[in-house]
Amino acid sequence: MSQFNKVNDTNDLEQFGYKQELNRSMQKFSSFAISFSLISILTGIFANFQFGYENISSKIIYSWLLVFFGQLLVASIMSDLSIKFPLSGYGYQWSSRLVNKNFGFATGWLLLTQFITGFPGICKAMAILIEELINQYLEFNISNNLISIFLIWIIIYFHYLGIKIISKINNVGVIMELIGVIILIGLLIFFIYKIDFSEINFSKDFSFTGISFNSFALSILLGAWCLTGFEAASDMSEETIDPKKIVPKSIFSSLIYSGIFGMILILLFSIYMLSEDISYFTGDNILYKLMNGVFGKEIFAVILFFILSAIFACGVACVASSSRLIFSMSRDRILPKSNWLRYINRKGAPSNTLFIIGFLSTVFILLFDEIEVITGVSAIAGYLGYCGIIFSSFYKKETDLNISSFLKRNFKIVKVIAICWCFFVVCCLLTPLKNDQNSFINIIPAVSTISFIFIGFLVYLLNKR
Repeated sequence: MSQFNKVNDTNDLEQFGYKQELNRSMQKFSSFAISFSLISILTGIFANFQFGYENISSKIIYSWLLVFFGQLLVASIMSDLSIKFPLSGYGYQWSSRLVNKNFGFATGWLLLTQFITGFPGICKAMAILIEELINQYLEFNISNNLISIFLIWIIIYFHYLGIKIISKINNVGVIMELIGVIILIGLLIFFIYKIDFSEINFSKDFSFTGISFNSFALSILLGAWCLTGFEAASDMSEETIDPKKIVPKSIFSSLIYSGIFGMILILLFSIYMLSEDISYFTGDNILYKLMNGVFGKEIFAVILFFILSAIFACGVACVASSSRLIFSMSRDRILPKSNWLRYINRKGAPSNTLFIIGFLSTVFILLFDEIEVITGVSAIAGYLGYCGIIFSSFYKKETDLNISSFLKRNFKIVKVIAICWCFFVVCCLLTPLKNDQNSFINIIPAVSTISFIFIGFLVYLLNKR
């Protein structure tokens, strides 16, 4: 049956003017795994929880829920487009075919910026945890930048070995993340009985009072960076068996599971933070030291194993999506050195593209030290790319989603709300990071994003010439 589907999928691909070059071997769980791994709530929460909590304390749960519901609208639009155009390069292909090639390039470049900056951010999050682990157990100091670069090239190497290895890594990574999340939730609930709830005023600590727009906007980063990547399944469409059926389900299910599990974790973490004196917690990750103190070293070491496995799988999924996006754009010859970039090695992997991703990610780690800056740039570019995708979707008159007739008739309203939502997130992410108005770090995300857009414009002109 799967062989029959492969033949049909290849025929569908030929209708778009492409031949089957990538290895089509991903099935239902692997498709879900690539999206769930790229979202990776453990990665996102451990990377940005501290930043969000420092801005609005326990109210961080509200910004997470807002992002979750906003992203459900975006996911519905992408699911619809993935049925119509089951192609690698997702946003680039959708925008190119619905609007034009020029707009497709702009959308593709923004999404590529999201991945190229997001990948080093993922490796940085993992490196910070490893650095803390080494300092605690081995009493040896090592730069997390050095660890980040090492992780970048390890992940790149695995991709050189082909999609079958990547699928296995992501499948294992998803299982490890699900087990880790369930164990972590169970432990948090178990230890929560030791908390003196008389010291916590829930009506005050979880009320909206005392929240400024500036602080709430900054807290959006946690959910805005974490709850992205559900579209990764669509970027792997040419390597998925029966993508028109499998990919839309993978997009929705990965986002829903991530949103619900993330909400539970953030709520439990917030309760613990309210019950602890966190004034003595210093360093890059409050959660690390909090859980180390609550669970003890032995139990937390087990939890940390699952967390690190999930983050590693997230990095693998990010490279998978970015490399396929570059492959798709170079296949249409809209990038410089397209023939070189689109080269597929004997394992069915775009090896030259992988080298470029590794090189650029290394440069980004060396340029920016604070993880909030790295993840901020990634999120801004990603949501601008989402705006391009949603704008393109207005050119698609009918929806192919199996939804109620009411939603089908009003799907345009969903698109309007979704594009307004994405623009709102961009505005939030451009909020100054520090209270000091003279601090250069306030404008780094905006300057970096504008710089990447300008570079993209130069690349477009160079290739057109």
